Amino acid sequence: MTDTGRPLAEAAVDRYFGAIAARDAAAWAANFAPDGQSEDPVGGEPVIGRKALQDFQQSIFDAFPVMILTPRSRYFGANQAAVMWTCHVEVDARIADFDGVNTYEVDEEGRITRQKAFWDMASVQRRLARG
Repeated sequence: MTDTGRPLAEAAVDRYFGAIAARDAAAWAANFAPDGQSEDPVGGEPVIGRKALQDFQQSIFDAFPVMILTPRSRYFGANQAAVMWTCHVEVDARIADFDGVNTYEVDEEGRITRQKAFWDMASVQRRLARG
């Protein structure tokens, strides 16, 4: 895919963050190809397929009544993207703020085929444990 893939990647990234802001796990999963996958965080077992992706994202929404994921910098090349972001989560009066980077690959229909999230889960868990 040449630069014609860039608008597809941009739209997919917009839908990704929009669905999270709306706390809409179904819309988030529908943004992926039928066999799309997410590795979040990198190093974990990838979640593959829309049903599994929807269940995964819903579990995050259920775990964090407050979750604000804010894209900071976006970079595009062909059908791929990288987005630096910040995240704010709250659960039971415990708060954690942290940064990360997501990468995306999209297909010819503008659906995410592969997404990877780079962030430090252990650090976030320690912050939440301290309250």
